[in-house]
Amino acid sequence: MFYLLVECCEELRRLIGEASRNGDQTVEVRELAAKFIIDVIGSCAFGIQINALTDDKSEFHRAAKKLSRPSYKATLWRMLRTAMPKLYKLLGVQIVDPSVTKFFTSVVSQMINQRENNGMIRHDFMDLLIELKNKGTLENGTDNSAIFSDEDKQAAKEIELDENIIAAQAFVFFAAGYETSSNTIAFCLYELALNQEIQDKTRREVCDVIQAQGGKLTYDAVQEMKYLDMVISETLRKYPPAPMLSRKCEYNYQIPNSNVELPAGMRVIIPIYGLHHDPNYYPDPARFNPERFTKENKRTRHPYTYLPFGEGPRNCIGMRFALLQIKMGIISFLRDHRIKICDKSTVPIKFSRRSLVTTNEAGFWLTITPSSYN
Repeated sequence: MFYLLVECCEELRRLIGEASRNGDQTVEVRELAAKFIIDVIGSCAFGIQINALTDDKSEFHRAAKKLSRPSYKATLWRMLRTAMPKLYKLLGVQIVDPSVTKFFTSVVSQMINQRENNGMIRHDFMDLLIELKNKGTLENGTDNSAIFSDEDKQAAKEIELDENIIAAQAFVFFAAGYETSSNTIAFCLYELALNQEIQDKTRREVCDVIQAQGGKLTYDAVQEMKYLDMVISETLRKYPPAPMLSRKCEYNYQIPNSNVELPAGMRVIIPIYGLHHDPNYYPDPARFNPERFTKENKRTRHPYTYLPFGEGPRNCIGMRFALLQIKMGIISFLRDHRIKICDKSTVPIKFSRRSLVTTNEAGFWLTITPSSYN
């Protein structure tokens, strides 16, 4: 699968190079990152070439833009779904544009028919869903009975995995990975533009590691980029994709060293943004400082003070894939170019109140300049 990621990276790198061929070029990097992420998810998860980077009329890109369009109304409905799920269900609300639902259902149906009729196997996300549909289980599966509630187990038994359910799962995979990953790439580039020394150190590591691999971007090379990992971790601390999490208390629980008891069934809101900006855990939290994520510094903090992907059995199932595509996106921007703040950049960031995920109200306008590292 990694070679598919590399192909998307090379296309992004080529487009960045073309845009800046005649000197400095001001671009909205989130839009570019979003197209890159769409191509990655399409290729690696669904086995289709979307070409959002080169095709402005891509149906996938149009559907994604409808999906992520900021809306006070959609945000309020999502808050109701979290706080009062029974009422939300009773009202029969549809947050997602019906045209997007129809598009995904049609695409998934075509993919399933093509693979089953041709015996095509790609060992990707869609193959897993098709295997579940046909066999009811995955081969070499692990026993997860200890981490699911009785309610979850019963609900799973009652679900018949048909094409509509598969389409829904594919939609969730796409929606969750598209907006959060593209925003993280944009926030990271924004901070690197503000902090040129950190950008130089990151670029130096990226180029040195790739040179040591004979000029090839390999999976092992990405894993060797420890400082890049720290930079992205600090980006996710300062700008967590979801500012909060909602969980349900499964049994009566008394908070240690207090008289507060949470009853079973209570909804608990976990303020991720607040934890990530608490000076007790992260001194001078407004400062962008990747050194917070050295091995030594991470050991000094409780692990639950850093929750960009949640934690425990219900954490983000696509965490490793998301981190990999974010790293590949950043590498594509930094290998041959320098990122700078421009007149259209929003400094400081002004968070969107219409979006449920963390993003900038006015986009991420930055200047890209050709650069080389020897």
